[in-house]
Amino acid sequence: MRIKKMVKSNEFFLFCIIAAICVIFGIVNPAFFSIVNVFDILRSMIEIGIFAMGSLVVMVSGGLDLSFMAIAVFAMHSVVGLFGVNWPEAPMLLLFACGVAIGILLGLFNSVFVAKFRLPAFIVTLGTSYAIKGFCLAIIGSKQNNNIPDAMTAFSKSNLLSIETPLGKANLHVGVLLLAGIVLVTWFLLSKTTLGRSIYCIGGSPASTERIGFRSAAVLMFVYAYAGALAGIGGITHASFQRMSNPFDLVGGELNVIAAVVLGGPRAGGGYGNVTGTVLGVLLITLINNSLVMLRVPTFWQKAVVGLIIILGTTVQIYRYKKSRKA
Repeated sequence: MRIKKMVKSNEFFLFCIIAAICVIFGIVNPAFFSIVNVFDILRSMIEIGIFAMGSLVVMVSGGLDLSFMAIAVFAMHSVVGLFGVNWPEAPMLLLFACGVAIGILLGLFNSVFVAKFRLPAFIVTLGTSYAIKGFCLAIIGSKQNNNIPDAMTAFSKSNLLSIETPLGKANLHVGVLLLAGIVLVTWFLLSKTTLGRSIYCIGGSPASTERIGFRSAAVLMFVYAYAGALAGIGGITHASFQRMSNPFDLVGGELNVIAAVVLGGPRAGGGYGNVTGTVLGVLLITLINNSLVMLRVPTFWQKAVVGLIIILGTTVQIYRYKKSRKA
């Protein structure tokens, strides 16, 4: 019975697709299975994975956050602008803490409209996304800042493991540990805590949430604060990897993140979704993007492929859900 349930699960479906893609691209380009490419894929998963964990929690609650990239840009541009000149020796932990603080504040700003005024999250976060970007460009500046703190440069060069191969040096970036920690925290939050159950409850049946004893407004405030915090971490990580802060970076990056989370299983109405599915979704999107780059496919075709994946993934999810309801 367990095996039958596992085979029918969305996670098994994603695993089969990932395995098929690996076989296909491995045949087309044998370098696909090299340790260099494997480590590159893991590094590419770091940023998308951090953002995806925040988006997952929001989708489970029944919302859709479109502002997380704007929050990330605001956090990284603010922190780099503040510390790059005034305290370039600031420790990495402090830089992350400042990014988290900025993210939480902007996330709470979103939650006021979603939780208190009951406005659709899609509309609220679309509006705040434009507002945050505008404030960032007007107040902090629209120029690229290459004067990043020393700790960011050091973080970008930090590796857990380095291996010499015929194709060059393979480096496993230390950011993999950061992503693993965030994944574990999100899994524990959603799977093992009363707060996690309340998030699922709000997404699945908002009307019954208050009757059970959960305070919907407080839970939603936490949801958007958590998503904002992870957006702040993602922004600092991105600036470190790029070794600069560009306010026009990450534009359009929402597509990859939302595609990964949608593929992971959350339904549009909320109340469903898990960390395992989202991690597999992140891996699938990263595999596709990296493989298309290896095949020298133009960027605009990569975006077209990801867009089609979102449509196909959503269609499959709805079909499987309706089929399970009939069974």
